[in-house]
Amino acid sequence: MLNCAQNSRESQEHRLKIKTLSQQIINLAVAGAGMSPWEAHAFVKATEDVYFSDPALSQASDGQLKYSCIAINEPAGKKVEDCRMVTVLLTLFAPEDKQQLAFDSKQASIVIRRRRMMRITEQAREQEGLLSQEDLAQILMCDVRTIRRDIKDLRDKGIIVATRGQVRDIGTGLTHRGIAVRGWLEGKEPVQIARDINHSLTAVENYLEKFKRISYLRRKGFNDCQIAMTIGISTAAVKTFTELYNQLHNKPFFKQRIAEIELIGSQYYVAQDEKKDLDLSSSSCKGGRSR
Repeated sequence: MLNCAQNSRESQEHRLKIKTLSQQIINLAVAGAGMSPWEAHAFVKATEDVYFSDPALSQASDGQLKYSCIAINEPAGKKVEDCRMVTVLLTLFAPEDKQQLAFDSKQASIVIRRRRMMRITEQAREQEGLLSQEDLAQILMCDVRTIRRDIKDLRDKGIIVATRGQVRDIGTGLTHRGIAVRGWLEGKEPVQIARDINHSLTAVENYLEKFKRISYLRRKGFNDCQIAMTIGISTAAVKTFTELYNQLHNKPFFKQRIAEIELIGSQYYVAQDEKKDLDLSSSSCKGGRSR
């Protein structure tokens, strides 16, 4: 059931092949369809997102693995062997797992395991799958009782781990990303939030930056697909943050952060427009030199 990530050489060859094929499509789109280079790149990126949104077709990178789990829409009580399964792509090892660990070695190992557990359960849910406690025990190579203890301790802190049992019993709730965003909206700074949820500062800042950008674009009327293309993340990841936006944007404390959301969002949006103009200008220069 558990699949190992393919070796580095195979991954490099696969990525190189994809880049070569993508460049061929870009060239055809520019020469044959009259697209600008920026439009052709955007078109190919969107195409890749569609064709490789299925983890079964995606290539696992270093630190990732493919795993089969029960589909998110399967009802509780149904026999596992009768449930529809989906393949999800999980990031088991990430640099931020070991950041800001002010603990002894035993406590640090617990924090690292919980960070990984929170990340991979959310990744599975974003890909329309749910991991069980048994799945987590197998992936993280520990006892199921350890997983249950971790889930209980996190739940006592108000953090929901999106396992199959948790989601089916109590609904989606707020995961650690939601706790981080809510804390920021209530006036907490990233360092304090990272300490509250025992997460790395890098991960918390990443959650908040994505939330700001997505909130800005949502307020401008962008849909999930448009946001994904503008920011350069999957539509599944966009949905995770737009769910948070829908839950929290009418709260009084959201208004206190609107100015910062508008500032960060507009800066990023302008930067993307400038990048587009630069790509078009660069293409024009290349065209001139070729003549």
